[in-house]
Amino acid sequence: MLVYVDRSPFRQFQDKSTLYPNYLPIRISEILICLKTLRLIHRLSKKLNNDFNSKNLQLLKKNTKILFRISGGRAKNKEYGLGHVYHAMNLSSRLKPAEFFFLVEDYGNAIELLKKYNFKNIFPLKQGLDVKLDIEQATKFVKKNNIDILIVIKHDLVTKTYVKAMRKQIKTAVISDIKKIDYQADLVINGFIGFKNTITKNRFGTRCLLGPKYQTLNKKYETIDKPHKKKYLILATFGGFDEQNIVEILCQQLEKFLDKIKVKIILGQATPKSKLVKKIESKFPNNLKIIRETTNLKEEISNSKFGMCAGGVTSYEFASLGVPFAIICQYKHQRVTAKEWQNKKVAWNLGFPNKKTKMRIHKFVKYAIEGSEKNTSKGKSVVDGFGAKRVAKEILDLIR
Repeated sequence: MLVYVDRSPFRQFQDKSTLYPNYLPIRISEILICLKTLRLIHRLSKKLNNDFNSKNLQLLKKNTKILFRISGGRAKNKEYGLGHVYHAMNLSSRLKPAEFFFLVEDYGNAIELLKKYNFKNIFPLKQGLDVKLDIEQATKFVKKNNIDILIVIKHDLVTKTYVKAMRKQIKTAVISDIKKIDYQADLVINGFIGFKNTITKNRFGTRCLLGPKYQTLNKKYETIDKPHKKKYLILATFGGFDEQNIVEILCQQLEKFLDKIKVKIILGQATPKSKLVKKIESKFPNNLKIIRETTNLKEEISNSKFGMCAGGVTSYEFASLGVPFAIICQYKHQRVTAKEWQNKKVAWNLGFPNKKTKMRIHKFVKYAIEGSEKNTSKGKSVVDGFGAKRVAKEILDLIR
């Protein structure tokens, strides 16, 4: 049986057939073969995309032991937060069924967070530990527990001395940030937005995975959900610790608009709710919702038209979901990140809190109201959410 398909776009392929001069005859059987081929290609592409989860992960034995060295919490004069803890948890979800160990320099809530997500084998370290003592303790721990690889997530002690010493004893990977890559490790990962996506070598010859393609987000961000109906104009979240009291500053500016917009604020573990914030919340109970933490930040972001966050991991999460956002920096080093996001026209850089912050917030909220129907973001083209999967594959190759 033959069907006839409009062949006008393919005139260069026409022969001298005159039965239907503008139509191309194709057999039903040929169409079915094409459809089967397309379905096969689709299945193969999905399989290749998930090969890391199935085939390669099976090569990771249950008795493989991975040690994370992290610092986190609310430390005076230290720019920590809980981002490093989340990096460890996000990556570990992609390295199962290995056994995980954590050496933690805890300045508040870091160990609590790990326990909340059912991680075990958590060993606290003394705050502000001397580099030599840190190396000694890590060395003893590695030998005693037969650790296969050490993953150091940047902290004050990630110095050339520390990494170089540990690499002599065990395979060592470093997850760094901003523009720091010169560590004598076996592998350096830096998902900083300021880097182009590339695999290169540093001056020590260490393999380096650079750019937002290697940003280790929660595996939830790998899946694309159906479009959400937007419940809120703005979702604001500033990490585990609101060091700069940004939530109060934000609420002061929001008060002028809350009679006509809906906003949701997620407070971190140790972020206090001031009297002023409580007052504004009670004044607009239907339009301002404030919660403490969430088990599904991805869904919260998807439910909002715009976002506001600090310049840490959450900025990459907003970008991966295509939600336009503004950054108010919690720590000074985040100013570099915020500037890069703005240069890529993905986010608004509202800077580090100062006298101009209130005015900048006011302008952003006003823009969000006026441009809520035409908001677009290039974030998805910058961060695809598969960074943890890519990094885990590299670590697997290192272990093998």
